[in-house]
Amino acid sequence: METNTKKKIGLLGCIGTGIGAIIGSGIFGSLPTVINDIGTGIVLALLATIVYTLAKTIPNVYLSSVAPASGSFFIAPTKLIHPAVGVFMAAQNLLQPVLISVFAVLFGDYFVALFPALEGYKTLISIVILLIYTGIAWQGNHTFAFVNNIMVVVLMVAMGCYIFVGMPSIDTSRLTLGEIFNPGVKLTSFAAAVGVLASSLSGGSAVSQIADDVKNPNRNIPLALLLSPTIVAFIYIGMGIVTIGCMPAGELTTLSEVGKIFLPSGLLTFFIVGGPLFGVLTSMVPVIMLTCAQIQAAADNDLFPAFVGKKNKNGVSPVILCFVMLFSICCVATGSSFGVLMTVFSFVNALSDIALCLVPFFLKKKYPHACNHSTFKMAIGLVYALSAFAFVVAAYLAYAMISTLGMTVWLMILGAIVLFVIYILIRISYLKKHGRDLIAELKQPYEPWEARERECKAMDEGK
Repeated sequence: METNTKKKIGLLGCIGTGIGAIIGSGIFGSLPTVINDIGTGIVLALLATIVYTLAKTIPNVYLSSVAPASGSFFIAPTKLIHPAVGVFMAAQNLLQPVLISVFAVLFGDYFVALFPALEGYKTLISIVILLIYTGIAWQGNHTFAFVNNIMVVVLMVAMGCYIFVGMPSIDTSRLTLGEIFNPGVKLTSFAAAVGVLASSLSGGSAVSQIADDVKNPNRNIPLALLLSPTIVAFIYIGMGIVTIGCMPAGELTTLSEVGKIFLPSGLLTFFIVGGPLFGVLTSMVPVIMLTCAQIQAAADNDLFPAFVGKKNKNGVSPVILCFVMLFSICCVATGSSFGVLMTVFSFVNALSDIALCLVPFFLKKKYPHACNHSTFKMAIGLVYALSAFAFVVAAYLAYAMISTLGMTVWLMILGAIVLFVIYILIRISYLKKHGRDLIAELKQPYEPWEARERECKAMDEGK
């Protein structure tokens, strides 16, 4: 049954969703990690990240303005490029619960900072929050959007306190132009930092994966995809400058360590609760729903057995949700650090970016009339150029990040991919025995896009 329009998410809801998802996936965890690695280079890295993030967003913006679809990160590569690329996207998506575990670990870090007596229960706290969010995710996207927008307001106020109260305490000797633009770090280290920060700005793409729940998705999703990371990027720069200018000596673990220097105790508590904790809370559900939406799209296209995609009354598959959350809990239970988990996710994210950057080159060819009526107006040559640029950068960032991982982690990622390939071969063989050709079925056009193309063609021919 189609969702009632009144219950769908509007433009402000989309932007709020994007901001909440982005902030939770980034600044509170990755900023301390990156500063430990490249120091004052964080400012230059953030500027580079803005350019790269907007460039790599263009393919998704273009796709969303022409042919929005829930689970489009699976559907678009499958239908526009080749089913093999879609299968690859499905494989990398199964590793997305790593990011959810990152949120849980980060929540545990900041929770024990607020309640030090619980230091020995950090892992348990992380697992409990995952169980709580399983319950919230069970309620579907509408409940998430309502709760999210309230918490995003609190989140923005908390970050504003950190920036504006912290500015007078900045030691300007730490922020000379020479140190900012010539930090003296290796190119691969700088690129790896940009890769992690880029992942920290990429959470806003979650809204494009729930297009069926968005009002006027051809307009609202592209605007949210562009505005959300831009707004957040400038907030990040402000927080980065305050952190570098005020941070204590030694290795930095959390931003609360810096906040203790200039925030009164009451504001520090508000910053920890309203900032990092709310940042994680506003991000966890959209990422869970994004991951579930992509697995759902794969299940709807028979990559997985029918029972996997069966939904409850809230439009959520219990099997998919339980898989995602159990995987996340297992990642948390390993006791891996935030830095390792974030780098693994960033590597996987860069791989998916490589595939998604190819989509615009095929979209115009297969749906020319729909592209003519895109709500996102940009010269197709510029779309192609930005997509090609983002493709090259994503490929290099993937290389830079995997080079920083240990052999054990690298082999675990490779092993997961090999296991999925074996599963797909078994699935193809199983369906073939029942008279079905999975690859041929995946090659079939996506009917909502076909309908849009016919509609736009009729409008063009009627001019």
